[in-house]
Order: sequence, then structure tokens, then C-alpha cells
Amino acid sequence: MHGARAGLLAGFALGLVEIVASILLRGDPWLPFDFAAAIVVGPDALTPAFPVAASIALGTVIHVLLSVVFGVMFLAGLTLTFQLSARPGLMLLYGVLFGAIVWEVDFLAVLPVIAPELRGRLDLATQLWNGIVSYCLVYGPALGAYVIWVRPGVLDRWWRIDDGNVT
Repeated sequence: MHGARAGLLAGFALGLVEIVASILLRGDPWLPFDFAAAIVVGPDALTPAFPVAASIALGTVIHVLLSVVFGVMFLAGLTLTFQLSARPGLMLLYGVLFGAIVWEVDFLAVLPVIAPELRGRLDLATQLWNGIVSYCLVYGPALGAYVIWVRPGVLDRWWRIDDGNVT
């Protein structure tokens, strides 16, 4: 439950940053949607003839699903390594590292295997800002910030009762 929530929050933040970066770098707010849709549809999704509504719908579904899956993986990793109660700075570092790993695995290992025709379709600046920078500085830290804020699975002041008196 918390992994899905963390993934949704971080995915929303990442999506906003990617849209803004796409507008600033390429003048195209639909690029993140087009690229996500192209994973399923193929390079045709990157052409101007591809329907914008289809690109937005498919890109959003793919983005949300992957965000939730990665959020669950992040919290599962923290749980399995007993790091849910890590200090805030360390939790943010875990988020940055997780964001880097997600980007590396997704775009450098998995994407060339499942959609080799998409390699080389983006310029270096777009790859950096919509890729490694946004994943390491937005998605991962947002996951870490969620865990810092909610602290799922951590028994905080378990010796207290509801009215604040120590039992």
C-alpha cells in the first residue's frame, strides 16, 4: 500500500518535471507521453501523425503502472534490508541511488531489448534532463521523502497511549 502511494507521488513529480523539461528543451510537452507510448506502439508514436489523445492515454497508463511497481520495489528493498527507520539524509540518498538504478536498468538495459528501434531517438540534453537528472533528483528523492514523512512499519513512541500519557 505504501509502496504504491510512494510510487504514485514520485511518479506525479517525475511526470511534471519531464513535461516541463520537454517544453524547455524541445518545445514539445507531449514528448514524455509519446516516448512511453512508443515502448508499446513502436516508433510510430513519435511521429506527428500519431493521435495526441492516444499518446497521452497510453503514456499515462504506462507511466503510472511503472511508477507504482518501482515504488513497491523501493519500499520492499527498504523493508528487506531493515532500512525503513534510516535517518532522513540516508533515506534521500537511498532514493537518489534507486532513481539512478531505475534509469540505468530501464533505459540502458531493458529498453534496448524490448524496443531497440527507440535507441538514439532523443538528443543528449533530453536524455540527461528527462532521464538521469529527473530520476535521480526528482523520482528517487520523492520516494525517500514519502518514507521520511510516513515512516511505514516504524513503531514510533509505541509506549504511549492516545492521550499522551506514558503507560
